[in-house]
Amino acid sequence: MNKNLKLPNLEHLRSFHHVCTSGSIGAAVKNTGVPRATLSRHIASIEADLSSILFTRGSEGFILTQLGETVFEYANDILKTAENLSEAVISKNSKLTGPIKIVASSGIATIILPSILANINFEIKGLQLELVSADSVSMDSKQDADIAIQTYRPLRKDLIASKLGEINCGVYASAKYLEKNGIPQSIQDLENHCLIGTIPETLKQKVKGFGGQAILNHSNVIQCENYPLSWQLVMAGCGIGMTHRLEGDAEPSVKLILEEMGTLNLPVWLVAQPDLKKRARIHMVYKALAKQMRRKLKYYQK
Repeated sequence: MNKNLKLPNLEHLRSFHHVCTSGSIGAAVKNTGVPRATLSRHIASIEADLSSILFTRGSEGFILTQLGETVFEYANDILKTAENLSEAVISKNSKLTGPIKIVASSGIATIILPSILANINFEIKGLQLELVSADSVSMDSKQDADIAIQTYRPLRKDLIASKLGEINCGVYASAKYLEKNGIPQSIQDLENHCLIGTIPETLKQKVKGFGGQAILNHSNVIQCENYPLSWQLVMAGCGIGMTHRLEGDAEPSVKLILEEMGTLNLPVWLVAQPDLKKRARIHMVYKALAKQMRRKLKYYQK
């Protein structure tokens, strides 16, 4: 082996792989949550270890050099092998039975998780899953959970966190409600309507951007932290509410309104306690959740 070359660090190789598949460092930051400075440092380290230039930087992002293409092919194989090794060791040396507490926002818990948990429960025997539906989910406050699914990046640096994708949300009302009360043409018109539920924290800035500050302090509301009940209230004609586009567009009794606001995107983060990799069954469920939720959230974007 050339004495000037060093074996790349596995984590640095993972960052290189993220940038390759994302197309740019900015896109990789958005997809992974890893800071830009960290990704840049890892790329520079790999190029130094291999004494090679792996990317050319252009206006459209990072373009792999011929050598970079070769490194990317090997990185695919290395990372897959490392993942298989980890899973093999965990499955053979660890007991995968016992309780696992998962906390998720009520919409995600109701719409997305049931079919995913059914698959996981079938694939991994002996689990004792507990799903807690909550209006507000945050592992930053040391929430009593093994895994949390929340709609913003956690602030605590010691938490294990992965961004899985985004949920497209929309504003809906029943045809019966709109016939009686009229169709609001702008977000300001909502001041004359009854609102159901609450606006997620991660969407409040976007609402403000459309001149909706008054809506955040709106008094004509039916507060309800239970998502299925909130959605039933909307379908029954009690007022206007928000839900996932996949759910709302499939319901014939309601109509999507305020389309000029565009798609309201909620980021989805999978978060676990710092000792995740030392707790075999939690680690296995975390990886299974990440894989299946990424697949489902991609379907949401179609």
